[in-house]
Amino acid sequence: MKIILTRHAKVLLDNSQKITASQMNAWVVAYNHASIDTAPPSKEVIQYIKGADVVLASSLSRTTDSLEVIGVEPIEKNSLFDEISLAETKGTWLKLSSKTWLIILRLMMLAGFGKKSKVYKEAKLRAQKASAYLIDFANKHESVALMGHGGMHWLVGKELEKLGWECVEQSGGSKNWGYRIYEHRK
Repeated sequence: MKIILTRHAKVLLDNSQKITASQMNAWVVAYNHASIDTAPPSKEVIQYIKGADVVLASSLSRTTDSLEVIGVEPIEKNSLFDEISLAETKGTWLKLSSKTWLIILRLMMLAGFGKKSKVYKEAKLRAQKASAYLIDFANKHESVALMGHGGMHWLVGKELEKLGWECVEQSGGSKNWGYRIYEHRK
């Protein structure tokens, strides 16, 4: 049995402007609706996804658009696999890049500050459900590929490992088109 977690293609969004914490909410909305870079991934990514018995995707368009680049239609789009949400943020005095804000906000979430702890608890619960869902598909179909998101893949991977799955191959980690392949330890 095999579970392949692949992150979507690069999202085409201008991230050059520095923004405030309050502006991150609008940035997330723009990111969720932006188009992707249609350059194809590595041959390995194409091979693993096309070779899977079942292909799933999150409900966010960047995942299905990524699958379209390689000519694959998911059998299901499911919000269970969507990226980890960010809690609403406030603050207008400090301007940083969106990438820096994402790192800060994710670290704060992991540390359990403020509303972020609720977001993390919800994401962990969703990752547990997503892992069980993927395992069910792997049990029925032998191999399943999921086109999803870096943060959620990280949580799902941790859950899979708790359940006796091992990451046997990875490339690119949480980068665009990065993948991790999990197999169940017998």
